[in-house]
Amino acid sequence: MKGKQPQTSAGQMLQAATRVEHDACEHGMAISGWQLECLQLSAGRFESHLFQTRFEHVQLIRERTNRALLKRGAGWAGSVVLSLPLAASGDGWTGGRPIAYPSGLLADGQDLRELLTPVELDLVCIALDRQWFALQANALGHAALAARLRQREILVIPPSRLHALQALFRDLFREISRRPALLTFENARRAIEGAIIEHIVEALAASVSVEPREDTPRKTTADQARALALADASETLDIGGICRRLSVSRRHLQNCFLSSYGQSATHVLRAIRLNRVRRELRDHAQLGARVSIGDIAARWGFWHWSRFAEDYRKHFGELPSATLRDGKGLPAWQSFPAVPKTDNAWGR
Repeated sequence: MKGKQPQTSAGQMLQAATRVEHDACEHGMAISGWQLECLQLSAGRFESHLFQTRFEHVQLIRERTNRALLKRGAGWAGSVVLSLPLAASGDGWTGGRPIAYPSGLLADGQDLRELLTPVELDLVCIALDRQWFALQANALGHAALAARLRQREILVIPPSRLHALQALFRDLFREISRRPALLTFENARRAIEGAIIEHIVEALAASVSVEPREDTPRKTTADQARALALADASETLDIGGICRRLSVSRRHLQNCFLSSYGQSATHVLRAIRLNRVRRELRDHAQLGARVSIGDIAARWGFWHWSRFAEDYRKHFGELPSATLRDGKGLPAWQSFPAVPKTDNAWGR
């Protein structure tokens, strides 16, 4: 999943985009230069508020989402990404381990870990050109940090520095909200980029390097179950069938999902299958092809029509017929494997 650094002209760099999305996948696809898949895991009508702008060497993104998302993908080539939550309704999950709020993490843009977000999340992502950022760190008197950046270390910002960084971005977005024209002035953009770099460098100078950690054994089992559930839509296995294939008990499988996602196997697998149905409906809508919603649902294991329609409505806030109708003219979804080949977590 190699992303390409977006090519932006001087005129394009002056633009800041703000948009509201009501589809999790559309939200992920809207982030410029990234390859990002977002699956909606918690029920209810999805809504996101997405802001993004690109300076000469820095891409600034703010995502505010109201449903738990399973996110995976990559930023543009050569980037390093700082993830900084401004607010969250709970912990996130990665690699079978919870991520306590607040936490700030810098990682390679091409090696981002699969993440399960809390239901409510206000997240800032700053993508920077790695080599340029290392030069800036060195110029600001932090040669050791520059070396760590070039060595592709994963860096965690300590709480003592995290709050100051959060305050900077809260103030910045408050000013942009009050004066949107601010970003049309080249001198203002240059000053903002400089302030962002200075504050991030100061925060990362006190950061802790962490080693990638293997997924927990329970997360590995949960991912094997996900792969079986999604491997072949024509042979959709139920929980019992998955347990037999993996030679584990239902109780053990449920515990694997609870300790890896904070949710039951039944809920996670049903939610992912509903997302697959939604994907197929939208793909057919884009092609203008006639399709049977019931046939697509049945391929993903939803054999009871009225129960499926109600589950779909509860999960996405609309009936499947509305997805089919409203999906015409939307861009095609990116293609991702059902489960990532590797899903290593970071930790101390």
